[in-house]
Amino acid sequence: MLRKLAVHISKEDADYLEYVRDITSILGVLPDFLYLEEEGIFNFMAPSEERQRAIKKHIEDFFTGFDFYSLFDKKDSTLEELQERYDLLFVKYEKRLFGKSAPEWILSETDKLGLWVYKEGCHGNIKRVCLPVDFSERSIRQVEFSEYLRVFFNFDYDLVYAMNISRFINKLSSKDYKKSLLNKKEEAMHMYTDTFGGRDLNLVVLEGDPYKEMVKHINSSGYELVIIGRRGRGMRESIGSVSLHMVRSLKCPVVVL
Repeated sequence: MLRKLAVHISKEDADYLEYVRDITSILGVLPDFLYLEEEGIFNFMAPSEERQRAIKKHIEDFFTGFDFYSLFDKKDSTLEELQERYDLLFVKYEKRLFGKSAPEWILSETDKLGLWVYKEGCHGNIKRVCLPVDFSERSIRQVEFSEYLRVFFNFDYDLVYAMNISRFINKLSSKDYKKSLLNKKEEAMHMYTDTFGGRDLNLVVLEGDPYKEMVKHINSSGYELVIIGRRGRGMRESIGSVSLHMVRSLKCPVVVL
């Protein structure tokens, strides 16, 4: 499933490269490295030869025999080429006061490039994985990808579904709210059966605002990885898609399919 991988890199970062090395060595794939030199907050320039040599030397402390490419800008044609060439791109998330981080930029400007987003201080020892699902076709792909990774990593995974019922809590009586909650749970189980049939998967159902409850649950449950679809069934919010929200808010690495 993962035949051609790449790693986005913009500066020396031993922890990031060690994480990528741990993951790709288990997968048995040698990634390419894509270097984009950044200048200031808004400007991007062609990489200098000196910086290219320094970055390549830094990568050689962790990898041998890799291909190295310099990205000159953030043009659409560059992203289109990446989508055609690679199955998945490793990229590090760094919060920015101005502009978009690399994964935010890529998610906003592409529609099919898979991302494996690294978070500062995380490790590649994957034992527990979370799949935030909405029972769309994306949910099936999330499970399929999880089963693929389980060939290489020994982990358990949970499907997590958040019922959007919090808006009713102050509008309904306690009795009516409990009835609505029960109906929503039954609806969730019907969607689960329609999507996965008789498969025995561990499903966690959350109650409340989908975004807040999902992030709260994941960040407090000790997951080492979250696998999410790029878009789902009506999962939008003011700052963008649910995938962008997860990339920004979660403490652990996130795979976006």
